[in-house]
Amino acid sequence: MPQYELMYLLGSHVADDEVPKISAAILKFAEDFGATDVKESQLGKKKLAYPIGKTRNGHYVVVDFSMDAKNINTFDAKIRTQDQSIIRYIIVNLDEHWARMAKDKIAQSKIVRKGPPAETAVPTPKVQSDSAAKKPAPTLVEINQEELDKKIEAALSEDLTK
Repeated sequence: MPQYELMYLLGSHVADDEVPKISAAILKFAEDFGATDVKESQLGKKKLAYPIGKTRNGHYVVVDFSMDAKNINTFDAKIRTQDQSIIRYIIVNLDEHWARMAKDKIAQSKIVRKGPPAETAVPTPKVQSDSAAKKPAPTLVEINQEELDKKIEAALSEDLTK
C-alpha cells in the first residue's frame, strides 16, 4: 500500500479545545477508508503567510498513513465536504514524492555548473608597478612663525571688494 501524507489547516475561528475533536474525526475518516499505520503530528498554531478569507492564523496538523490507492479519492472527497473548519489541505503520495526527489537529485548532479559570464564578472584590481608604489615621501619645510603671521595679517587686511 502506498504511503500518504495529509496536511490540513484549521482556521483561527476553531477554538483550541475543538482541535482534538476535529483531528479525531479526520483520523476516524481515514480508518473508515482503510488507512493503516496512522501517525498524527500537531504542529500548533502559526501565522499564515497570507490571509485566507479573514483568517491570519491557523492550526497545522500532519497525518501520515498507508491506504489503498482506490480509496484515496473518496477519502479526499470526504475531507473536502467535512465542514468549514478546514480551510486548506493537501494529500501527497510519499512514494511518488520520494521517487521524484531521487530523479531530480540525479538530474541535478548531471548539470554542469559554470561561473558567471564575463560581463558580470567582478573586475580584479590593478596592481601598481614598483616605481609608482615607491614614491618619495614629501619633505617637511620649516616655516618661520613670524613670516607666517605677517602673511596671514596681509591676507586679512586686503580689500576684496575692488
